[in-house]
Amino acid sequence: MSFTTDQQTLNDLNIFGRSGEDSIAGVFQRTATRNGAALLEEMFRHPLSDASSINRRSAIFQHFSSTGTSFPFQRELFDIAERYLSITDERTRLSGEQQNLGERLTSLIAEDNEYKTLYRGITALIEIFQNLHSFLKEVGTASPYQSEKAAIQTLLAAEGLPALLKEQRKSKLPYARVVTYDNYLRFRHREGIRRLLQHIYQLDVYISVGQVAVERKFVFPLALPAGEHRVSMQGIYHPQVKQAIPNTLDITADNHVLFLTGANMAGKSTFMKTLGITLFLAHMGFPVPASRMEFSVLDGIYSTINLPDDLGMGASHFYAEVQRIKKIAGELGQGRRLFVIFDELFRGTNVKDAYEATIALTAAFAGRRDSILVLSTHIIEAGEVLAQQCPNIDFIYLPTRMKGSTPVYSYKLEKGITADRHGMVIINNEGVLDILRNGTPKTSGDKDGFAAGPAIGFTADKQTLDDLNLTGKYKPGSVYSLFNQVQTGGAERLLDAMFRQPLSDPQEINRRSSVFLYLQGKALDFPFTRQQLGLVEEYLNAGSGGNKLVTTTGILRRRIMEAVVKDESYGPIRQGVQTTMDFLHGCRQWLGQFDEKEISPIHGQLSTAQRILADPRLADLAADQGAVGRGAVSLSWQMVARYHHLFGHTLYKEISHLCEILYELDLGIAVSKVARQKGFTYAQALPKRDAIFRAVDLRHPALDKGVGNAITMGPESNVLFLTGANMAGKSTLMKAFGTAIYLAHMGFPVAAAEMVFSVKDGLCSSINVPDNLSLGYSHFYAEVQRVKQVAAEVSSGKALVVIFDELFKGTNVKDAYDATLAVTATFSGYNNCWFVISTHITEVGETLKEEPNNLQFSYLPTIMEGARPKYTYRLEKGISTDRHGMMIIGNEGILDIIRR
Repeated sequence: MSFTTDQQTLNDLNIFGRSGEDSIAGVFQRTATRNGAALLEEMFRHPLSDASSINRRSAIFQHFSSTGTSFPFQRELFDIAERYLSITDERTRLSGEQQNLGERLTSLIAEDNEYKTLYRGITALIEIFQNLHSFLKEVGTASPYQSEKAAIQTLLAAEGLPALLKEQRKSKLPYARVVTYDNYLRFRHREGIRRLLQHIYQLDVYISVGQVAVERKFVFPLALPAGEHRVSMQGIYHPQVKQAIPNTLDITADNHVLFLTGANMAGKSTFMKTLGITLFLAHMGFPVPASRMEFSVLDGIYSTINLPDDLGMGASHFYAEVQRIKKIAGELGQGRRLFVIFDELFRGTNVKDAYEATIALTAAFAGRRDSILVLSTHIIEAGEVLAQQCPNIDFIYLPTRMKGSTPVYSYKLEKGITADRHGMVIINNEGVLDILRNGTPKTSGDKDGFAAGPAIGFTADKQTLDDLNLTGKYKPGSVYSLFNQVQTGGAERLLDAMFRQPLSDPQEINRRSSVFLYLQGKALDFPFTRQQLGLVEEYLNAGSGGNKLVTTTGILRRRIMEAVVKDESYGPIRQGVQTTMDFLHGCRQWLGQFDEKEISPIHGQLSTAQRILADPRLADLAADQGAVGRGAVSLSWQMVARYHHLFGHTLYKEISHLCEILYELDLGIAVSKVARQKGFTYAQALPKRDAIFRAVDLRHPALDKGVGNAITMGPESNVLFLTGANMAGKSTLMKAFGTAIYLAHMGFPVAAAEMVFSVKDGLCSSINVPDNLSLGYSHFYAEVQRVKQVAAEVSSGKALVVIFDELFKGTNVKDAYDATLAVTATFSGYNNCWFVISTHITEVGETLKEEPNNLQFSYLPTIMEGARPKYTYRLEKGISTDRHGMMIIGNEGILDIIRR
């Protein structure tokens, strides 16, 4: 049975990292060859689950780490060799018959580039194999590398190959031997040569990993048979944390469930990632950051640490957690022995359901003694119940010591359950509420995308763009991809620029909307393809080169060269001229359908386009293009020269401008077509001073059957306090609101029946905020930093739209209650901003109701049909007390799957 994991786990443990980030795989990436690097990645993607295979690989790594062996080859030789072996065409096979033509022919052959490539490849392989042969002499008979050594020696002894080992490296190979060696290497023994190179790439990995073990003082774990059910880790630490504090842990079948508690920032997430990374590396046979380790092999690792919701699947945070657990339960149901990590289980639901679900799931897992569960939680009451029910749970915590009002963390595991709660202490120490009450000094900006000082244009940072899935051509389900129905590359560039630079001037927004609306009424089809306009743009950018005489002379010279020596420089120019002629003719025909006298939002562009097309210098274009198109005449070189100079020099700017107008029309037609097909409308933008928002039938644009809602905000009702059960639609509603705000500031159609809004300075969201190991941020501290960042922006005087989904879900319920209450009440005083805040802590809403403030309370209801909840997705006034988390878990059958 193979060792299994998935992308969620690889992301959680940072095995491969994201672009520009350090990763666990990157720690070991010291290989000298490209194929060695590829092999290393392959090892990371496919850990082992057989103890003997793990120990064998580990022993080889350990051998090379102890000998201090360096890679005994020049890395550039492998690029030459791989290029040589990639030439598989039989027609390139060298022939011995050429030898009889004498030394003169041999000399000529030596100058041939193809022959040079083959010769260099052969000599590179000779040098590689001679170095390999010498290296093997140094490998002792007792070495764990001995079996691979024997396999390599067998391959080197194949027919014809021993002769390569005797060649003098610096001497010139005669042509006859080159022919012989080429026949052996490229054709007769190709597969054997490939296997030899693969052995060398494996050696590259062995040596590089061994070097990392020495440099980082990693140790090699011992893999035990699965039946022993034991993991012993001494002095383990996270390899990417500077000055990391080591911990020791022993896990057996009698304590295979680890119930981890600790205050915010005490190190729970880092510790669990440490466990996951260490076991992952151990199952690869790699050295691990520890002082000693033994482990019984498992069949896979799965984690749930930074788990986002999934709008495309209709999955809320909680339901995403439930589906994740169900997937892992299914793996357990197939008899797999797993290592499972749950960080802050069920933080996407209310505390009562989270409490009951944590107890039920942990108790069910406690019955699976062949697997290991590490569970962190702030619900310490669940631990007290489980201590009475399940004797095979190990209760551990990471302590906090207070020095005055400052928490200090030891990061050292202790036995028991902690009651440490310092969420509000952290919030106060960060000065979040002080910033909101007193403002914050101006700074030079921050790395996350918010501009400091007065707002310029409408802004949204990367966190917000990711939360709402707004940008990204290749991101599944992105709002950008919804509107990217354009026909030309130029229009796509315009679309990308509009998504990255929304507007903040109401007149400019309304003007752009009016263009889309006008084109929507026309119901046009764009007449050109991406390829057509791409060829025109490419041709124009090449230029014509100079005055008319120079251009004509150059065209004549290229035409003669084409006829005499098959020169290929004339053809692209001729094609460019022909394509541009067709383009201009097509423009005249297509733009002719617009009424020149009609006053429209695109009247200026149309007038400019018609003026360019009516230029007297293009007077003969229609006749020439028509004659060529009918085949009456061919496109002569004289005609090519004349139009090449005209298009590429005389009218270059005008035709380029015409292309830009066509790109704008392409974009407008595409956007308006989406609006017509989806039933979208155009929001009316008002000046900032009006400070109102009104939307009717607002829904998410990515959902074809989304349920619409009415939302109204103003200075006296600038905070929407949103509650509702799991899966009731809170996150989707908030994303629909944020997406509509963003699209409206672009002048784009929105998914609503009607929308009026005052322009704002920017949009901020906090929906899927991950922890940040590199900065030492826990989930909760990452949330605090996000709220602090938003607070600084709000207090600076900017008019913002702010979305907070499940504020402070990364802490205990008491701190979450206190923090949500304080932050919501303080934010509400900034009535130039709009806030949408969702929470499962309904008690906060009840308290806020008692105070005079600018809050409006709405919820998304749940209707029970027997034992199954049904969701209307329709906003109602008030605060919901619906709680159906355990019912959803029961309906999914998760506990039965785990027990079975």
